[in-house]
Amino acid sequence: MNNKKLIIIFLIFILSSCTQTFQNNGLSEKKLKDFDIKIGETSKKYLMDNYGPPIFENLFNNNVIYYISHGTSYRTFDKRKTEKLLVLEIILDDKNIVKQIKNYSEKDSHEIKISKDQDDKDINFISIWKDIINGLRRRNTID
Repeated sequence: MNNKKLIIIFLIFILSSCTQTFQNNGLSEKKLKDFDIKIGETSKKYLMDNYGPPIFENLFNNNVIYYISHGTSYRTFDKRKTEKLLVLEIILDDKNIVKQIKNYSEKDSHEIKISKDQDDKDINFISIWKDIINGLRRRNTID
C-alpha cells in the first residue's frame, strides 16, 4: 500500500515537471495596446496616475520612459522562452509632456537605444567584483 502511494506521488511530481508554465510581467498586453496618449497633450503625471509608474526609466535620459508587457513560457528544467514582448517607449519634452511614442515587439526590440552617449572605456569587471566583495567584508568598527 505504501509503495503505491509513493509511486503515485512520484508520477505526479514527474508529470507536473513536464507541464509548461506561462508567466506575464509588466502590464497586460491589452492595457498596453489601449494606452490613451495624445502627443503634445498627455503628461507624465497623467500616465503615472492612470497606468502606474513606468516599468523602466532611462537612467541616461530622464525624458524617456518605458512600459512593457513581457510573456514567457518554460518547462521545469528548460530555459525561459519569450512568447510575447511589447515595449512602449514614450519620449517626453522638457515639460514632461509626451513628444513621441514608439512601439516595439520581440522582433524589433533590439533597436531600442538606452543611451545617446557611448562609453568606450574598457571596464575591468574583475576589479569591480573584487571591490564589491572587499566592501562586503569590511566591518563597522564604530566605537
